[in-house]
Amino acid sequence: MELNYIILAYNKPLQLKRLVEKLQHPKAKFYIHIDKDSAISQFKNSLEHLEITFLPDQKRFSGTWGDIGIVKASIEAIKLAFSENKKAYYILLSGQDYPIKPVSQIFQYLEENYGTDYLTLYKLPHQNWETGGIDRLTRYKVNKTGKRKHFLQLPSIFEREFYMVETLGKLNFLRKSKRYKEMKLVFRKRGFPKNLKPYGGSQWWCLTSEIINTILQFINQNPDYLLYHQYTLLPDEIFFHSIVGSLRETNNLKLARSLTYVNWERPSGPLPVTFKKEDFEELKEASKSHLFARKFDMEQDAEILDEIDKRLLD
Repeated sequence: MELNYIILAYNKPLQLKRLVEKLQHPKAKFYIHIDKDSAISQFKNSLEHLEITFLPDQKRFSGTWGDIGIVKASIEAIKLAFSENKKAYYILLSGQDYPIKPVSQIFQYLEENYGTDYLTLYKLPHQNWETGGIDRLTRYKVNKTGKRKHFLQLPSIFEREFYMVETLGKLNFLRKSKRYKEMKLVFRKRGFPKNLKPYGGSQWWCLTSEIINTILQFINQNPDYLLYHQYTLLPDEIFFHSIVGSLRETNNLKLARSLTYVNWERPSGPLPVTFKKEDFEELKEASKSHLFARKFDMEQDAEILDEIDKRLLD
């Protein structure tokens, strides 16, 4: 068994270097996607001493927040890794993740539990998501700019919400921007593909090569599925989940929650939490049931990574 790490990064090359160095293992391989809008040279310079694979320029996508680029990047990375066709776990991480278990224990745990796929998912609509997540499935997500959370969602003329003053403002914005193609979207009712049921959940997963093979086959046989998600808000939280969730209904899949710990519940400050030194005890507790955590920022607080190295990974 091998570990194929799929890492999505767009900044902080030195932090990515530290992550990859910490995950080094004889059975580990790394497939790294650098955002199309970032200079890849700085990452190649930082990681030139390590044996890794960067996705080529023609397979790089813009990682605009909440957009389809992140999904496309993940697909291309797993295609590249799967081309070697070996028994493996495929582990999706970001460049701001970090292990909270030693690499030897990560490998041992996954080897002993091979056959279990780790992906937190739930049927939509779900109470944890605004509107249950239905707006993501029925409305068209259109970026106003490339800035984080700078987008609008268009209902179709077949929805009651279309006939509200708010919709007129959205259409007027697109008209002024001469984005007539996107204005025409409202004349088509948007419905989730009938051959799947909608599921959502955490973006970060750890999947066996068997499930990865099934996912790739489904994408190849159903190209309209990727096209549908071109207008989905945060498709990275729905795309893979709906394939795996629908498979679970017809196959005897063994699923468990994501192995990446993320805190979305702190009452104040931006979410998810960016961990700092004072959060070590929380991460120590999380390490009892998770292998990785996110997110971290060395520029804000590198000491938390030092503490993890010293007290959890040594």
